[in-house]
Amino acid sequence: MSTMTQIGDATERITVRRRRSRRRRWLLGGIVVLVMALLGAGAWVLFGSNVLGVRSVEVSGNRIANSDDIRRLAEVPNGTPLARVDLPAIATRVAGLPAVGTVTVARSWPNTLSIAVTERAPMFAIETPGGYWIADIQGVIFQSAAEVPSGLMVASVPTGDPRLVRDLGSVLGALPSELRSRVQVVSAETADSITLRLKGGTRIVWGSAEHSALKAQVIVPLLKQPGSVYDVSAPSNPIVR
Repeated sequence: MSTMTQIGDATERITVRRRRSRRRRWLLGGIVVLVMALLGAGAWVLFGSNVLGVRSVEVSGNRIANSDDIRRLAEVPNGTPLARVDLPAIATRVAGLPAVGTVTVARSWPNTLSIAVTERAPMFAIETPGGYWIADIQGVIFQSAAEVPSGLMVASVPTGDPRLVRDLGSVLGALPSELRSRVQVVSAETADSITLRLKGGTRIVWGSAEHSALKAQVIVPLLKQPGSVYDVSAPSNPIVR
C-alpha cells in the first residue's frame, strides 16, 4: 500500500470520528434540552397551574367544631396549587378554634387538602349563672352547655378567673384516674383554697395547685384511713379529721 493511500485512509478515519463526536454532542445537547423542558413543564403543572390545584377540603375528627368554620380558617382558595399550600400556617389558624386541641394538615393528591383535628376532651363543667362552661384538663374553656354533660364533675369558681380554671385543670390532671372518677365537685374561692368533694361526701382540702403531683401521691394512701376530711394542703404534714 502506498504512503498516499495510507494518509488518505487515516484522514478519512479522523473525519468519521469527528462526525461521530459532533453527533454525540448534538444528541447529548438535545437530551439536556428535552429534560430541562420536561422539568420546566412539570414545575409549572405542580406550582403554577391549577391542574393539581385544590378542589376540595376534607375535614375529619371534629364533633364540636363546625366543618365550615374549619374550612373558612384554612383560607385556601379553590384552585390554589396543592404544592404551594402552607400546611403549618393552616394548622396554626385552625388550632385557634377553642374546641380544637391538635391539627394535622396533609395533601391528598391530586386535588384534595385533608384537615384532621383532635378536639379537647371535656374534664369538668364550670358553673355559671347562665349554664356551664366546659373545660379540658389544661383548664381551657372550649364549649358551653345548658346542663352538666353526663359524667363530668362540676367546678365552682368565681367566673372570669382563668388562673383558677387552669389551676383546677392542674389538680385534676395530677389525680390518678381512679380517684378522679370519684370527684363530684371541685371548688375554689381563691388560688389557695381548692377543695375536692368526692361521691359520698368525703372532702379533700387541696390548698393551692402547687406540688399537686406530691399531694396526689399523699392522698391515695391517706384515704384508706377513716375520716371525712383529708387535708393535703401541706403534703409533708397531712391531716385527717
